[in-house]
Amino acid sequence: MVAIDYGVKRNILRLLSDAGCAVTVVPSTASAEEIFALKPDGVFLSNGPGDPAETGKYAAPTIRALLDARMPLFGICLGHQMLGLAVGARTLKMPQGHHGANHPVKDFTTGKVEIVSMNHGFAVDRDSLPANAKETHVSLFDGSNCGIALSDRPAFSVQHHPEASPGPRDSHYLFKRFVGLMDEAKKG
Repeated sequence: MVAIDYGVKRNILRLLSDAGCAVTVVPSTASAEEIFALKPDGVFLSNGPGDPAETGKYAAPTIRALLDARMPLFGICLGHQMLGLAVGARTLKMPQGHHGANHPVKDFTTGKVEIVSMNHGFAVDRDSLPANAKETHVSLFDGSNCGIALSDRPAFSVQHHPEASPGPRDSHYLFKRFVGLMDEAKKG
């Protein structure tokens, strides 16, 4: 699989590897053609710093091309925001960002509350999500969007950092979920 590096944390790469992935890291400016040439089973959209709207100027077109090819995608933090922008959603500057551990987030797909780490000052605007993007996670502190999944593409993302393990392993299932998407894509 390919990891697009917007500022990736080493522990994310370790957890992807632990989940059975052979990871190739490419720079944030890699084109869809460069990524397709590596013949990945899936693409990871990493975390990173900065204003998502600025990063989205060059990242969103690449992600849209990956989505059009039905490439399995998984995004964390800035990667979540990039997926949101790629499908036509907006991002908002939060009045007060989320930083640190012990943030409760509800996963609507499992019904569970996870204790997660966060480090962001922007959020995906749930009111701008297109019909094919379902909200999967929400912050129980302020109700902001913390995850989406696409109904018509094998793609999902979360705002929090599952690799930070404050729960300690509450969110590690997300890495297995991504591997499952790649396995399904290979079969079909």
